Amino acid sequence: MSSIGDLIELGNSPDPEGIRVRGLVPGQFEAYVRILHPAWADESRERHVTWAEIAAASGARLDGTVSFRRITVSAGSDIPLGPQGAWAEDATPLTGTLPEEETNALLNLLTPSAVCWFVLWEGWDGLRLDPQQVSVLWHGNPHLVYRGPIEVIRRFEWSRRWQIPHLWFADDRTWCVGSDIEAYDTYLGGSVDLVERIVAAPELETLRVHPEDLAIVLGEWGIVR
Repeated sequence: MSSIGDLIELGNSPDPEGIRVRGLVPGQFEAYVRILHPAWADESRERHVTWAEIAAASGARLDGTVSFRRITVSAGSDIPLGPQGAWAEDATPLTGTLPEEETNALLNLLTPSAVCWFVLWEGWDGLRLDPQQVSVLWHGNPHLVYRGPIEVIRRFEWSRRWQIPHLWFADDRTWCVGSDIEAYDTYLGGSVDLVERIVAAPELETLRVHPEDLAIVLGEWGIVR
């Protein structure tokens, strides 16, 4: 069984094109899925909207590798710089964390008694620091490592804001969940059965992905088409 250090090293393996799915959820799994964080319909934040609805309205293609910014405009149109594309900045999905409702839906599908490892960016406001806390470098940023029961995610005792760890996985390595600090999506690697149940969950908007797919493309924000 790989140590947490081995998994961190796998995730940190350099790639000239960006970060692949296997870099966000390091390890070897039967299947992988991308969970999309919902956006808001507008800046009033009264109603959530799915990526599929945004893509349908713009006529953009939506698949396992397309970024949020690219579905906010029609195919072939100029895309404003920035991760939000043409979408209102105050209506974009949560970055770096799956929202609470979707997190609870995901937790209901995972092993309820699992002991987990949690890796969380140490820069979040309100994060309680322990001088003895183990720290690792994850995708160029210092992260703190915790270990405990999976249910601690629901209580979230790390900071004053809703924020799940950027990397968390079962102690037996049967599944792994990862999100980049600035991403609008979350990835999971696990068994075929687990991924099938996640894809079927009505509370979650998902896309199937391959471990070699690019989750984050270097220079994506600077591309205008």
